[in-house]
Amino acid sequence: MTTLHLNLLCQSLDVRNEHPVVWRKQLNLQHTISLRPVSTHTNCDIDAIHGLLTNGYSAKLPVDQLRVFFILLGESTYAQAFMILLNDTIPVGQIEVYRMLEEEQNKPLYPTEGDYRIYVPVMPVVASHPEVTVQIMQACIHYFLSFAEVKKICWVVSKKDTERNSIAEKAGFQWLPSFQDIVIDGDQQANIYQIASDTL
Repeated sequence: MTTLHLNLLCQSLDVRNEHPVVWRKQLNLQHTISLRPVSTHTNCDIDAIHGLLTNGYSAKLPVDQLRVFFILLGESTYAQAFMILLNDTIPVGQIEVYRMLEEEQNKPLYPTEGDYRIYVPVMPVVASHPEVTVQIMQACIHYFLSFAEVKKICWVVSKKDTERNSIAEKAGFQWLPSFQDIVIDGDQQANIYQIASDTL
């Protein structure tokens, strides 16, 4: 799972070690939100993700298979998974980013160099501040777009998922009506959203 292209966002990691926080933002006077690559050296992150999941591919996987999946993502040079943490310790969400040219399933989207895709299996929700989900998503997107190799980020969202569609729009993604016939997971129609680095 490697690529020859320079990719600082999706670097291959040593999955035997815990990874430090790579980005942090003050949420309010008492709370910060941060991103850290998913760690697989212990089961803490994997157990947290498994416990938080309610929908998506990972919800159907046993913990051991979920751990293998995140090891492969961690070692990949075209994808990376991040924990979204409250005050650097409490998991409140999980987000993945993929370099689209390396993904077979994204061929119908005709990706070009610099196109990335996010997948958000666990939406970032802070129990005491549920209204900040959009702000957290915006901050994550700004972090990803801060890398020179990232020119555009796409988000493929099931048309049935009203929450994610609403968050995508509020977070500044542009809906692409030309992709109305895209199907995900074999049978679900999807909306395609994108945001470009030059729109920030």
